[in-house]
Amino acid sequence: MKSRTPIAPRAAPVSRAGAAAAAPARADDAPNLGAALRRLRFQRRLSIAEVSQATGIAKSTLSRVENDQLSLTYSKLLQLCRGLDIDIAELFSGPQAAAAAPPLARRTFTLPGAGRPVDVGRQAYAYLCTELAGKKMTPMTGIITSRSLAESNGLLSHEGEEFTYVLEGRLELHTEFYSPLVLEAGGSVYFDSTMGHAYVSVGSVPLKILCVCSTPEHVIEHALHPDAAAPQERALEDFRPAPARRAPRRRAPGRGA
Repeated sequence: MKSRTPIAPRAAPVSRAGAAAAAPARADDAPNLGAALRRLRFQRRLSIAEVSQATGIAKSTLSRVENDQLSLTYSKLLQLCRGLDIDIAELFSGPQAAAAAPPLARRTFTLPGAGRPVDVGRQAYAYLCTELAGKKMTPMTGIITSRSLAESNGLLSHEGEEFTYVLEGRLELHTEFYSPLVLEAGGSVYFDSTMGHAYVSVGSVPLKILCVCSTPEHVIEHALHPDAAAPQERALEDFRPAPARRAPRRRAPGRGA
């Protein structure tokens, strides 16, 4: 009697959904140059033209990279990172690295009537919450008694942006590219600090404002006092030795005076 070879059972058909589930899925957090570059641009508020100017890479190339239509060679990638002052690991770290960082829990406060005073002509400011280093904003209150642009020492400009809220009095804001703006108590204004600006009091009582700048304190102070030397420079100036005096030359004997 002939033996029959056992027939292996047929495998059950695999649906397309099952095949897709069985296939290794691409991780969402896999490094992607286009997404990383676009995220970095948005974080730094840079246009493609500004990135191109900083890195020396053509705008069309950067645009195709962001749209996943082109990749960069290693040398071009290094060129991109040098121009943006960032290392490759930081470029590809992605939002997961930022999410993994512990939340900041800094806090500081200023009691009523306190603050670090800074006087500029007829303007008296009080810097608030100065104990916290590395702040991204510089809050201050100001009492303005200058009644004209000349008394305000002209237009001031510095880096960053500025928000001003009128607490008391009447503000006349002079800016480089706009007509003077008059605001009553309760009014506010937001503008680019790189544009020349000045505060003038035009009310019957002294003007009191709350001002918040996205500028470090030392940058604002340098703009307020551009001719003032830094403390280290003044200290060095005090200890610089006086120039040595040359002794008078002695005449040889026998020569006339």
